[in-house]
Amino acid sequence: MALSLSAEQKELLKIFKIEEQYVIPAYQRPYSWSYDHCLQLYNDLMTSYRHEGHKEDYFIGNIIIAKSDESKDVLEVIDGQQRLTTLLLLIKVLSVFQPNLKILDEIIYNIDWTGEKNGFRLKSKIFEVNDEKFLEKVLSYKREDFNKRLNEVKDKKNKFITKKFESKFESNSLYFYDWINFYIKDSNNSIDGFISFLLKNVYLLPIELSGKTQSEANEKALIIFETINNRGMNLEDADIFKAKLYKKSEKLNEESIFIELWGEFKNRSEKLNLEIDDIFRYYSHIIRGKEGISSSEINLRNFFTLQSYSPFQLKRYREIMDDLFKIVEILEFIEIEKNKSSTFSKWLQLINIYTNQYPKIALVTYLFINKIKIDSKLYDFLESLVRYIYYYGSTTRIKFEIYSINKKICSNQLIDNYYREDIDKEYFNYLGSLKYGYALLAYYVDKDISLAFYATKKIINLKDKKKLHELGWSDENIEKILNKLGNFLVVDANMKTNSTLLKDYTYKDLLDRDEQLRDKLVKFFKGCK
Repeated sequence: MALSLSAEQKELLKIFKIEEQYVIPAYQRPYSWSYDHCLQLYNDLMTSYRHEGHKEDYFIGNIIIAKSDESKDVLEVIDGQQRLTTLLLLIKVLSVFQPNLKILDEIIYNIDWTGEKNGFRLKSKIFEVNDEKFLEKVLSYKREDFNKRLNEVKDKKNKFITKKFESKFESNSLYFYDWINFYIKDSNNSIDGFISFLLKNVYLLPIELSGKTQSEANEKALIIFETINNRGMNLEDADIFKAKLYKKSEKLNEESIFIELWGEFKNRSEKLNLEIDDIFRYYSHIIRGKEGISSSEINLRNFFTLQSYSPFQLKRYREIMDDLFKIVEILEFIEIEKNKSSTFSKWLQLINIYTNQYPKIALVTYLFINKIKIDSKLYDFLESLVRYIYYYGSTTRIKFEIYSINKKICSNQLIDNYYREDIDKEYFNYLGSLKYGYALLAYYVDKDISLAFYATKKIINLKDKKKLHELGWSDENIEKILNKLGNFLVVDANMKTNSTLLKDYTYKDLLDRDEQLRDKLVKFFKGCK
């Protein structure tokens, strides 16, 4: 795809005094610049303006915009919405101090060929919060509105009460208003010179990508954005996925339905302490399983936007949302069940304590394909899965077998039981980072029901060295037993236990206990009942 690109550094007057309207697309994050961002910008601008001997040109950075042949009066802002919005808020504040300066109105408003105001220069389509409403409200403020709100949001010590601000747009514009007001009162400064400096000596670099359609222009702009943007937070994959779903709903005139669905989806994901990208990652593994893919993963964005088997190519937006909600429901179910006293919880706890997410991916895939159904087949699956991952220990190399397992799940094949006939007790001499997982597995091997809440304690610790010496332990014995399986004790977290366990175990007791626990693990891996 050829990139039709134009880039030329421009002063703010040429950035804003245009016929087009800047539009913040739906998938962008809400406006978020803070007090510190605005103060830094204001101080930098004032320093350049007051530079000794002459005004010093000031370059703010680039913005990336997408323009299509089908909507020539629209410039979609792919990158730079924070600085572009903040500059417009500053210009708005300056306009109330100089209401007769018509050039400022021509910047803030879209003015049609008849000279009538037709909306604002900048429009936000972000739907997760009501940015459009709050931006338009602030851009409509008159000087009396600023004065009124300034009095309402300050305490008796003249400090801002941040909780009283209605939006980031209002807070930042009030900061600018307060600073400009002080500047004018200080030594009777005129604001005219600063306005001229801001419009003629402050520059942005607009990088404009064009295409026949808005989608084509956006795609080109995103490529450039990802190539050159090394500042701040890049767009998450979820932002792109959200935009694609929104556009699907837009074609059906169901934007409001999608906004409500996405809001619920986002809230439920946050309650699980998961990013939306995490949910899409589970989704990608389910799709990979259905497609019979067991090779290495590709970039998540490329997976969903470029592949022919992507649901964005094959499904309606409601079907995709149904799939995502199903995954969320599964994760909510797992979260509840893991803290129950049950057979299912036993396996969940062992998967949860494992050192990466690949076993959980297999479980989510299983529950997605087979529905949320607790039965003997599920238990057999979980036992085999646990046997596989704990045999290999803490490693990401298990992922390739997990890919294969997902493939089998999606084609309704049984997975291997992963019995290990060649295993012996020496295999568990070194437990590594999975020591607590092995301790829990050894505890559960001969138990059908889990502890709802468990804790794993060490019977002896280095901090107990003095007491151990008094009980006849040598440094060699302490060192030898410290990280042995026999030194780990799984207890019911809801029951009070004696915090001092030393007196209950001798060195020989712990060696014997270690032997017994390793025997239990060997039987589990060999499949002996």
